[in-house]
Amino acid sequence: MIDPIENALNELYQRQITTREQLLTEILRVKLTQRALKGEQISKKDKEGLFLHMKKVTEEPLGFFPADREDFHVLYQVLDPIDLITFTLLIYKEDRSGMIVSPRDLTKQMMEKIKTVNPKTILITEAEKHLDGLKELIQSFRQTSITLTTQHRIMFMLLKTIFQNEKHVSVVFESIYSQCLHDLRFDYIYALPAFGKKITLSQDDFISNESEGIAVENLLQHLNKKGMLDIIVPSSLTFTSRREKLRAYIQEYYTVKEIYILPERTFSPSIAVKTYLLSITDSDIETVKIGTFGTGKRGFNPEELKRIPKEEFEQHTDWRIELLLSEDDATIQKFNQSPLKKIKLKETADVFRGKSILKKDMAPGPIAVLNLSNIYNGTIDYTELATIKEDERKVKRYELETGDVVLSCRGTAMKTAVFEKQDKIIIASANLIVIRPKDPFIGGYIKLFLESPFGLAIIKSFQRGTKIMNINHSDIGEIEIPYLPVEKQYEMVSLYNQEQQHYQQKIQEAENQLQSVKQQLYSQLLREKDG
Repeated sequence: MIDPIENALNELYQRQITTREQLLTEILRVKLTQRALKGEQISKKDKEGLFLHMKKVTEEPLGFFPADREDFHVLYQVLDPIDLITFTLLIYKEDRSGMIVSPRDLTKQMMEKIKTVNPKTILITEAEKHLDGLKELIQSFRQTSITLTTQHRIMFMLLKTIFQNEKHVSVVFESIYSQCLHDLRFDYIYALPAFGKKITLSQDDFISNESEGIAVENLLQHLNKKGMLDIIVPSSLTFTSRREKLRAYIQEYYTVKEIYILPERTFSPSIAVKTYLLSITDSDIETVKIGTFGTGKRGFNPEELKRIPKEEFEQHTDWRIELLLSEDDATIQKFNQSPLKKIKLKETADVFRGKSILKKDMAPGPIAVLNLSNIYNGTIDYTELATIKEDERKVKRYELETGDVVLSCRGTAMKTAVFEKQDKIIIASANLIVIRPKDPFIGGYIKLFLESPFGLAIIKSFQRGTKIMNINHSDIGEIEIPYLPVEKQYEMVSLYNQEQQHYQQKIQEAENQLQSVKQQLYSQLLREKDG
């Protein structure tokens, strides 16, 4: 039996109706016509009547129908029984434009959170992102006034159509990335904003110029006293220096109530970065709840919970809860409390990722490629480097220089080494982050710090994957490194290198001794056999 939606899509595609907006427009046209026909004496078989009624009720809001009355009759028949939300979700999930669709299990978890707040007024922004489960959420709070927003015209009409019979629901056609919802305030707000989009504003209304930062600040202004904002944000909002003013603003005028790490691939493939659920309130609290969300048979559930006194939480310079949850927290706190001056790596080094190279690009050529497999025990083996055949000018930006620190950003183990110039051009692969120090820092000192308990714990906190390591080079730039005079750096590196060399010699001596004993034993076995 042919799936009804698949059948409908085939009919639409045959009429050159293929884009997401076109597909949604035409099912919406059918649904509006369907609604208008209630009480009218027009049969579904009346092609002329259907066509004329469609033109009357849909061409002003939706534009002209791109085919004739025969086509509309066919489309009406195949789209009439199809659920509007189901169809829309399928179109979203098959679309490759990067549109976010929040999973149903997350929406169900948010329903449970809303019940604990017991709000009288709710705002859900960009509501089309939460279609999977949104109807159930709205029907669970019939005694609550719910406002939905969208900044897309077709979504505005779609949401109005879906929830036309829900008297407690209003749909607003506005963007949350500019001043909006004037004079409206809510007890509870839920948002999943766009990430990392630069917003150009005509006036200096917001601290941040990036979409998620603007959304946070904008929506906080619409909280009632003792209200709560639940907003999904990228991990960068919690620790990068460019968000420091926003974090300070939140802590000065509001209170962070909860932060949860969401599971990997929650919004895949639209969002690849680590995401947090950040809860901010306009009421006073004693403790901040931090943790992770796990996924199982019961959907999204809080795990690895920890409560921190509000005063203690606010002493942290950032909100990287990976550190607060980890067993390394005491190590990090010891480092943070050190009186030594600290400087961010991005201020004293160029930090960049290596070049992405496909297997098919590997071929005998003049350009050697440093990969993870060439780094062992803190040193680089230059004898077995793969090569590519490429124009030197195209790889110049990836060419390694003496003193560069290379750090693994993929794989299952953290590797680091200091590069020394060879008699050939060597570039870093995309599995490596390159840290090129500037005066007065030297590569050996940076490597020494990254291998320290403090450095390892900090790097672990930037981990974006769970089983497979995935670190972003921009995150590494945020690491603070103790400032020491360059003479002291050389002294420490020299001592380290001496002991490393001594260690390698001892290992070699032990291996030689082991091989000697093995040969003696093997010889005895032969003699015993001969005897």
